[in-house]
Amino acid sequence: MRREEKSDVISALQSSLKDANGVFIIENHGLTVKEFEALRNELRPLVSVFKVVKNRLMKLALKDTDFEPVSDMLKRPTAVAVATDSLAVTKVLAKFADEHPNLTIVGGKMDADVLDVDGVMQLSKLPSLLEIRSTIARILVEPASRLARVSAEYGKKEQ
Repeated sequence: MRREEKSDVISALQSSLKDANGVFIIENHGLTVKEFEALRNELRPLVSVFKVVKNRLMKLALKDTDFEPVSDMLKRPTAVAVATDSLAVTKVLAKFADEHPNLTIVGGKMDADVLDVDGVMQLSKLPSLLEIRSTIARILVEPASRLARVSAEYGKKEQ
């Protein structure tokens, strides 16, 4: 890779990091190309970037960003997922790691927390924002629907 190409890769990574709310690191050894493509396809709607990147280039891209602590995790050949929906990415990575034991999740950073493997796995078990909203909506609607059912039954008794 020439110097210009390297600087282009670094600037592309830096621009995607500006809009990201999480960065996750996985080790890409032991996966077949077909398995890696399957993971890439699952992550595509949830990430701005998911690619194998040279550790040195990624460390340069992470420099002076909120995600700089992640650079300590870049030791072996890695793939980087720059997430736009961090919680959903943790769910996909955890599910894929269960199905493919060769996948090694190294860790990541989401909001202010630097996560190790256990942190990523714990986050993957949390409900998504959509699930939380639906639970709240169900809680709010439940009393009204009960009142409507009781009123309907009471109306049937009168006739």
